[in-house]
Amino acid sequence: MRGRLGFLGLLLIPATAAAQAPALDSLREAAPGSARPPEAGSDAAAPDPGAPDPVAPDLPFASTPDLRARTVAERLRRMQGADPLGAAVAARELARHDYDAIFRGFLAGTALRETDAGDVLAAFVVLQWMVANDATTEPSPAALRAIRRQFVAPLATKPPLSLPGARAAFAEAVKLRAVLHHAGWQAAKGAGTLPRFLATLPRDLLAPATLRTLAMTDEGLVPRGARTRAVPPAAAAPARGDAARATPSEPELPAEPRFPGNWASVEGVYFRAAYGVGVGGMMILRFEPLILLRDGTTYAVAAAALEDVDLTAERAAKPRRFGRWTRAGDTVTLTDDRGRADTYTLQDGRFFRAFPAGAGETVARSYRNLSGGGNTAMGGDVMIAVSNRYDFRADGTYGRGGSAGATNSGATSGVGSAVSGRRAPEGGRYALDRHTLTLTAPDGRVRRLFFAFASHGDPPAIDRDMIFVGDDAFTPPR
Repeated sequence: MRGRLGFLGLLLIPATAAAQAPALDSLREAAPGSARPPEAGSDAAAPDPGAPDPVAPDLPFASTPDLRARTVAERLRRMQGADPLGAAVAARELARHDYDAIFRGFLAGTALRETDAGDVLAAFVVLQWMVANDATTEPSPAALRAIRRQFVAPLATKPPLSLPGARAAFAEAVKLRAVLHHAGWQAAKGAGTLPRFLATLPRDLLAPATLRTLAMTDEGLVPRGARTRAVPPAAAAPARGDAARATPSEPELPAEPRFPGNWASVEGVYFRAAYGVGVGGMMILRFEPLILLRDGTTYAVAAAALEDVDLTAERAAKPRRFGRWTRAGDTVTLTDDRGRADTYTLQDGRFFRAFPAGAGETVARSYRNLSGGGNTAMGGDVMIAVSNRYDFRADGTYGRGGSAGATNSGATSGVGSAVSGRRAPEGGRYALDRHTLTLTAPDGRVRRLFFAFASHGDPPAIDRDMIFVGDDAFTPPR
């Protein structure tokens, strides 16, 4: 082989439908495509692969054979339910070929590093764009740097990228996903079924339809015809999601819990990774607390502590908060209210144990949650940012504040605007008791909220760098 492999340099297998592609027949490496080695003096020779990015920080992780084996096993388990035959073929081919080596081939000749989770994520975004647009031109070094800043910088201080253990599991899953994504693309092109393949792709970070409205430039992914600042259809209105959750209601409650017996029906408290919408409409990975009940149902936590929730009434009023679960060893299958199932392995980077606080435990530190919405991530005009903060003190007192802001650049309408405001400060006393945070205001008003610590490692260990208050994850300000 001559020259660098790059993003077009490998022709791989078709993957199974569960892995976003047609049936998996064979995994093979073929001749490089049109990619050429960078010429002396060109931009491609300029970047130093080891130089840290001043905007999107380095996010190193360790890739081990054991972690890669667990990543493949988890992926095959997820494929098994949708396509058992395809999963069996995939297992055979992935046993014969090293996805890690294939992924390294994608990055050959670029400044992206296979040992940096931010670089891995940037590579996947680039590959998604190339697949959606059936691109035949390699991205420039400047485009790679811009896309890393564009997509990684907003996520670098949030889990899983901010947590070394979760970061490694996340990066390995993205690497395998990229290899299978590329495999399906090349197979569909060879079989003449590319339109069908593109129509069945999942959204991942960005939907294929949205990616086709974007151009890859040295400034990153921007709307085609960006001079007119046209807004892609998927971003025409401010995105809903975390922005709609930015100021969750916290009920004022009677002095005593109404349903203290709820905890007797709990098998365990966990949290899982899910995609959501962040500042500017960026698709982000967020964590959601989840309670598994002994009757085989799940309850997605809301703001209130469980002992104040009428589960029967809640199930009737909000059925989407409930689902089903089954367990086999460390593998848990979660099925939502629509019958959609997903399989997780405990502590694999997507599903974790949540830890309770000790009775009377105090926490002497601050935590912040940043959420938002808008459409600037898709080249639109609107950005919404909401920050909520708790300051817990060792003497049992707390303070709370926050802010919200929204801007409209006016690039489309010709009229720009900006609004902002601060949450009225509050304070009082707090008390932690297992999965309940009790806040008592100076006037005696009491609120009880769900509470949990995160975890890391396997076996799981408590991680006090992330807490859940209600259904929001909070981490120390950075």
